[in-house]
Amino acid sequence: MKKILLTIAAACLLVAACNNKPKEPSHDELISTIDSIEPTLMLATPLAQVDTALGNSMMSLYLKFADNYPEDSLTPYYLHHAAQLALSMDLIDEMVDCYDRVIDNYPDYEKLDECYYEKGIALDNSGRKEQARQAYQDFLETYPDHFLAEDIRKAIPLLDMSDELLLEFLNQNNK
Repeated sequence: MKKILLTIAAACLLVAACNNKPKEPSHDELISTIDSIEPTLMLATPLAQVDTALGNSMMSLYLKFADNYPEDSLTPYYLHHAAQLALSMDLIDEMVDCYDRVIDNYPDYEKLDECYYEKGIALDNSGRKEQARQAYQDFLETYPDHFLAEDIRKAIPLLDMSDELLLEFLNQNNK
């Protein structure tokens, strides 16, 4: 009888342990958490001063929301912020992934032009010249009459210049 009671108690403990998985935050809980952390994050000026732990936590929240609620109107906004945050933490691959998710899935996002442009600039600054060229070309195909289009058209040939040639070119044009 004692063995049976111990077996039942052990089985109850096992079932209870299996049911104590951490609860996934709800839609509203995620928004609330993001809203409570974002102001602290935005106080880091520039974003390059973001605390790594806070930045990683915020990235995780943005991506969890985007993964769980891809149809929500906040999703492209959160992915855009995640891309900017990833860039500030020098996480270029993550930045590209976030921008690509916005570009590929949210064609009506009001700041889509910024996503294309910021992606190109960040890739250029990180030395990924061919990826930057493609991002700039994608921008021009999507926004040929945008107020930045002419600047981007002028910037594309500069991608082929070495740093020395680029400095020389810039010095000549600033005279």
